Amino acid sequence: MKTPGLVTIMVPVLNGELFLPSALESLLAQDYSQFEIVILDNQSTDRTAEICREYARRDPRVKYVLDAVNRISHDAANHLATFITGEFCMIACDDDLWEPNFLGTMVRYLQLYPDVGLVFPNACYVDVDGNRGAQRLLAGRHLYRREDSAFRNVWRYLGQRRVVPTIFGVYRSEAYMAALPFDTFDETIADVDNLFLIKLLTLTKVQGLDAVLFYYRNKFRGFDPSNGKSWSSAWSFYTGHQWRFLRKSLNVVDHAPLSNVERFLLRVRSCYAFVAVVSFLRVRSNLGKILVRLKFREGPSIAKDIHTDIRSTALQAAHGDVKAVGDANIGFKS
Repeated sequence: MKTPGLVTIMVPVLNGELFLPSALESLLAQDYSQFEIVILDNQSTDRTAEICREYARRDPRVKYVLDAVNRISHDAANHLATFITGEFCMIACDDDLWEPNFLGTMVRYLQLYPDVGLVFPNACYVDVDGNRGAQRLLAGRHLYRREDSAFRNVWRYLGQRRVVPTIFGVYRSEAYMAALPFDTFDETIADVDNLFLIKLLTLTKVQGLDAVLFYYRNKFRGFDPSNGKSWSSAWSFYTGHQWRFLRKSLNVVDHAPLSNVERFLLRVRSCYAFVAVVSFLRVRSNLGKILVRLKFREGPSIAKDIHTDIRSTALQAAHGDVKAVGDANIGFKS
């Protein structure tokens, strides 16, 4: 039996000393006080443990767990789910920020609409220096509504794959648990979060709110298996990964509680999305990176910083020559 009204905030961390204090301060400043923070330390080698123990000493709502096993990101998320005691839960990375009314707004909506399993706000970037961006990460048309059917939501998600900020909302714990586990399907950690959200969207209603209540850390995420490869071999590797993702997606669709016609249409949509992602959308992504470099638009950072070196060193020490796409400590940031 989960504790009514309680939010379990799950924080996986690996060598997070640079941003972890500001993230914890942001969470502890919430105007909704009925929450617990469970930090799972993936055997950090910096000051992470010291920081966590100090916050746990200061506030009994903070619980620090030093993992006995060194896990890659999705395994850490699966393990953290075993610590959920609240009616609601959320994933919080060690480098993001939240407005003080984030939790209160999300929980009130879930309490008002018991059929909704996930509610999330809009978001902006925050850079490594703490400067907050102005551009919303989601346009209004990309926000889900509780009135929409599971079929419509999955159809939309297959076409846009917008993980952030969707995955960083507040879940009804039973809905979150039903969509687990985070499932890897090759040597990368890419698209594990996309697969999880596709499954979740088949199981529950979702609501997106247009208020900016979350700030996603915009930093360099350069753990890309295409590094050092020729253009053709990098594209071949990427296409192979997307093919494996397609097969996993089709399996989710085939087992979704939908009609036969809806499942057929979503299979077609999945196949179209595969072709699009490995062709013209791949080109569009590269053009977007050029616009970011020229400072014509906000976007994922393409410049390395000290954070990159610290996380990269920790990842290599833990797993050797890991081919990982996304952030070193959490696959939700791919």
